[in-house]
Amino acid sequence: MGILNREVGEVELVPVAKGVVARWWIVLIVALLGTIAMWSQESNLATTPPITEITRVYESRDETSLLSVVGIDPSTISPLPSYNNQILQVQEQASRDKIAQETGVSAEVTITRSEQRFSLLNTSENDGKTKFTFLSVGTPTYTFTCTDSSAEPCNTAIDAYVAALSKVRKDSTIAGMQRVKSMLSTVAQGGSANAQEKIAGIDAALPLITGELALLSTSEDQFGGTITSVKKSTYGFGFIAGALIGLLIALQLTIVDKRVRSLSQLAKHVERTDILGYVTSDAASLQHVAAALVARASRQSIASIALVPAAPAGNASDLAAKLHAITQPLGVSVNAQPSVSSIDAQTLLSMGEGSVVVAEAKRSTTDDVVKTWSVLGSAQRTVVGVLLADIIN
Repeated sequence: MGILNREVGEVELVPVAKGVVARWWIVLIVALLGTIAMWSQESNLATTPPITEITRVYESRDETSLLSVVGIDPSTISPLPSYNNQILQVQEQASRDKIAQETGVSAEVTITRSEQRFSLLNTSENDGKTKFTFLSVGTPTYTFTCTDSSAEPCNTAIDAYVAALSKVRKDSTIAGMQRVKSMLSTVAQGGSANAQEKIAGIDAALPLITGELALLSTSEDQFGGTITSVKKSTYGFGFIAGALIGLLIALQLTIVDKRVRSLSQLAKHVERTDILGYVTSDAASLQHVAAALVARASRQSIASIALVPAAPAGNASDLAAKLHAITQPLGVSVNAQPSVSSIDAQTLLSMGEGSVVVAEAKRSTTDDVVKTWSVLGSAQRTVVGVLLADIIN
């Protein structure tokens, strides 16, 4: 009989299951943390706005083409500034600051102009020579692009930039027509009726110049994080994944936990014949353990038994009193002693004829049991056995 010198390499499902159930709060907390993690992911998505890009394409009107009615080639009207420089003028910092102040929107707009295409036209003259003429084909387009956190600021900004460019186009075209008119006025002073007719045509066309741009298309694209909500299935996944992780944590803690929870755990460290029983709140278990004590005492001719708690802070007084009330009429007295961590040598050597190691369920560890048994054995105390109890006060 006595302490075994080996560990049994097996895991019993029932004690482990009880240990996991006792740690249910770990599973719940980790499951809630998994759900919170899914919620925080939704929060990040909701607070990270997407980048919205608005692109509008406008067609420019050739408002000088009407001058061809009075014999003026529209290509002779050179706007000042030129078409490309008009874009630079609108996009210079002073112009941007003015637009931002007027609209209250700080979104910046980028403007690009398509290159004008030309066609080569050849015609035969009366003298047999060939005349080549370059004609513009198609109408240039303007592309306005704006990027911001939402579409509304971009739409407001693009409207302002279109209005600004239209005004610059109008002023530039009128300035070009005024220059041609000034030249024709000089010619008309010599009595040229044709020049006077062209001047009249310019005067009639000037009020019609607006610099207007016609909208062709609008597109809206989003980049970056998208505002969305995490689905219920995602929350369920977070909860289940967290619960599984919590279950694994509770299982690991239970397996490595050395606290005694069952008689089978004691059987891994002492001989099964040394186990006296398990005292619970059931009165019958107390009677069974008392019978085992009396039987062991009678077999070893022992009249008194001392209960020694395995836990360092254990106290077996109440259990000893209950057992003594049963065993005394049967010729065996039971008393309580402090744990071996606080007992002195004199008490250890003078305690009763027999000793019983008391392991408190869910409190005493297997190491405590082994240590207590070893100390009693080294002091030549007769160790009757070990019992498991969960009613120690």
